Amino acid sequence: MENLTKQQLTLSRIQLIADISQTAQCNPKEFLVVMSLISELAGQALTGEDQDALCYHGSADEAH
Repeated sequence: MENLTKQQLTLSRIQLIADISQTAQCNPKEFLVVMSLISELAGQALTGEDQDALCYHGSADEAH
């Protein structure tokens, strides 16, 4: 349960960063910083098993 709460917090932070960057209309350098922050937060939220599943199996919504 604690892990789920931590993931929800991380996803909320990622969404906030993405929303602010869209509203602020960042220049290319700022956009790279934003993407780096999002990547770092997402990497912290995913376990090794989650990352492996995404890399090898793709999204469940992916069309075949």
